[in-house]
Amino acid sequence: MSNPSLTRRSLVLLGLSVAALPALAQDLYQGITKVEVFANSAMVITPIQADRYQLVIYRLDALKNVEAAINQNIPKTEAAARAYFAANQAEIKKRITPSVLNGANGIALARHYKLERIPAIVVDGASVIYGVTNVDQAIAMVQKHRGR
Repeated sequence: MSNPSLTRRSLVLLGLSVAALPALAQDLYQGITKVEVFANSAMVITPIQADRYQLVIYRLDALKNVEAAINQNIPKTEAAARAYFAANQAEIKKRITPSVLNGANGIALARHYKLERIPAIVVDGASVIYGVTNVDQAIAMVQKHRGR
């Protein structure tokens, strides 16, 4: 048998918790304008989109993955490979350009920030959190350090 009084209290507490979520989120993201994540393709980053700040995820192994994807489709003979690239050059370029740019920009920025390892999350170009793949967790750590 369930206790109706306990059930009501649980619902009230649940309602208060859900009602407090927007306030917590608002405080969590206060003053945050840009978050950059540096990871490899095997690392699961969450979330992958943000509404309250600019979120950019750099996959530092993108160039290696692009090379592997291209090599996977290349015919075995040189003549067939040349024909394949001639026929598919525009499509290949269209498909790989975003990944190539992302990887190259990520590597350049990682050097600029003097990152020591990945995963690394850079908040507003100033605070670096290592070893975390959850962006909200990294932001919370930065905010705690900032005293918010």
